[in-house]
Amino acid sequence: MVVSRKLRYEWIPVAVVLMGGLLVGCGGKDEGVKEEADGTVEVKEIEVVESAGEAIETNEHGVDMTVVKQVEDAIHNKFRLLDAGDYEGYLATVDAEKNDEFLSLVRDMIEADTISSVENIEVMYHKDDEVLVVYDLNLMTEEFNPDMNFNRNATSYAILHRVDDGWKFIVDHAVSLTVLDGEGQPDKNFDYMNYDTKMAWWAERKRLVSIGLVPSEWFEEVLREQLDAAAASIDDQPLQMTQEERDLFAPGAVEQVQAVLNGLGAPVEDTITMEALNFYPEELENGVFMFGSFIRNGFDHPVSGLVAEVSVWVKQPDESGRLVDVLIGEGEFDLSDMGTIEAGNSVLMTLFLDGESLLVDGLEEMEIDGFEVEAEFWYVEE
Repeated sequence: MVVSRKLRYEWIPVAVVLMGGLLVGCGGKDEGVKEEADGTVEVKEIEVVESAGEAIETNEHGVDMTVVKQVEDAIHNKFRLLDAGDYEGYLATVDAEKNDEFLSLVRDMIEADTISSVENIEVMYHKDDEVLVVYDLNLMTEEFNPDMNFNRNATSYAILHRVDDGWKFIVDHAVSLTVLDGEGQPDKNFDYMNYDTKMAWWAERKRLVSIGLVPSEWFEEVLREQLDAAAASIDDQPLQMTQEERDLFAPGAVEQVQAVLNGLGAPVEDTITMEALNFYPEELENGVFMFGSFIRNGFDHPVSGLVAEVSVWVKQPDESGRLVDVLIGEGEFDLSDMGTIEAGNSVLMTLFLDGESLLVDGLEEMEIDGFEVEAEFWYVEE
């Protein structure tokens, strides 16, 4: 969470929006696929036989139709279990960390008595024992509860992999969302939760690749067209940079920075935020974590005299091999030299942690693919 404060320690309220959620659907069984009592879907071993004149049937993305049908059934089965109120069966379809927040959400959705449908399932990529799928969904509840509203339309993607000859979910995430009222119409009270595909794909690609969950080639091969269209369709966010500063960049670099900034959308209203951009792996050998970031003014007035307390987190494997968040450093930065940030603008800033501000040893030996920042700001209102 990023917090901003005026000098004299006056707190500014911060709104936190959790994007994503549980996605649900319904469907029937396909021949050759058997439902198990524990919620998994057992699939027959796929035999690919290449013989003269005999072609394997595939979908438009080149995925074997046997795999397509098995994955479709796994998706339908998972969400059928949710609609049926089968808590344990539903959890068994997910092969990912199930923290208290996730478990509580599943219980709440089961208690709400969901009615769901899913359509336009598209298996876009298949590699080894993993698949990437996108689909559209509609979720309604038997009785509308405005205080716990699960009614929604969404476009979702899911990544599934084989576990003990069954397909299970690693990721199931909405990349567009519209919250609905009891009549199935957009609920104006929840407009703040809605988001669209072009923004979410952009951010989700960066997140998934950074934590090593999927290789970048998946998104380059499967979603290049969507990502290019998204980048072209997003309006430029104000990037506060002088011509002299622009001239210091290599050709095309400013355009790349602008595209990343555009993908973040507008700054969060009434607060100052810091968004991670990149880091410099060559500096790790020197015991320095140097990184670029955007500092963004979400107020409707200029701010100056910024001071920031910054924490940096990276993903690292624990003893069991699971990726966990590791706090590698904390530091206080006087950013007053950067001058005034105009209302709604973003400034590109390079910062670094070294010496006592680093909280880990052997920084140069860590394999760091991505990082996250948390920052608390003090500022002067102009």
